[in-house]
Amino acid sequence: MSDLPLPMSVRVAKLPLYQQLVPGYLAFVREHRGRRTTRQLEDCLARFFAWLRKGHLSNLNELKAGHIRGFVDCFRHFAPATIATNASALRGFLRYLHMQGELHVNLAQAVEVPRLYRRSRPPQVLGETEIERLLAAVDRSTPLGKRDYAVLALAARCGLRPSDIRQLRFEHIHWREQRILFVQSKTQRTLELPLPAAVDDALVDYIRAGRPICPAREIFVRHVAPIQPFGSRNSLSGAMGRGLRAAGLQRPGRSSGLYLLRHSLATRMLGCGVRLDTISDVLGHLSADTTLSYTQVDMVQLRSVSLEESEVRR
Repeated sequence: MSDLPLPMSVRVAKLPLYQQLVPGYLAFVREHRGRRTTRQLEDCLARFFAWLRKGHLSNLNELKAGHIRGFVDCFRHFAPATIATNASALRGFLRYLHMQGELHVNLAQAVEVPRLYRRSRPPQVLGETEIERLLAAVDRSTPLGKRDYAVLALAARCGLRPSDIRQLRFEHIHWREQRILFVQSKTQRTLELPLPAAVDDALVDYIRAGRPICPAREIFVRHVAPIQPFGSRNSLSGAMGRGLRAAGLQRPGRSSGLYLLRHSLATRMLGCGVRLDTISDVLGHLSADTTLSYTQVDMVQLRSVSLEESEVRR
């Protein structure tokens, strides 16, 4: 079979075989693996079933190891992380199908997942001057600008993930105690953070003078009909894109949306001498090991001012 159509397709999600197998697997993942968000799995499996449909395979027990390798090979031109994500999703799904008796042979072993070295490259970041320039460029005289500014401030000053900003509710902001308290969508762990004055002001400005009338408890909502909270697939990257364009800044490397500000905050804290475990707590990482990637940025900066060997030897 040739390369698969990669975008998520509503028609794929409505295929009988997809409906028969995938919803049960997603429920299994949420119950037994503690995952609340399964969008990534849904996308990966939709690609797999689109590929099956293209190859006219309607019976999973017709699958062979060669078919599985052929599907993974369709991603050969993509980044290793994309390949690994889709391969890992497929491996887990095939293992589940075999466990449930839907597959006579455990084809999970045929899925080759490329090895990734998480700290092979430092995260892309913006400097403090660039972040101030970004925030200052947002037009806060408009409702959309007020929303963008509050979103960017939460990412830049508090390090919140886009999913947590999107799902932030009024009851999560404890105004009198000046703190934010919520359950993270990714880890399902409670995170408590101080509420910086600048973020407080941005939220109040948006809620009072920018937010459309909407009964939803989520703070951030759409500004075009239908007025409602953002969908689960919205990464709020529009706010970042508009801010960068207004500030005349280029997006460094392939950094993704608001995560650029989250990475920048972690790196800035590290540069100020904040302990790794404290940074890990602020970012809501399950392990301080995840935070180690930010130490590479300091190493890069150190190399930029390092002495040549000839300058040291006498």
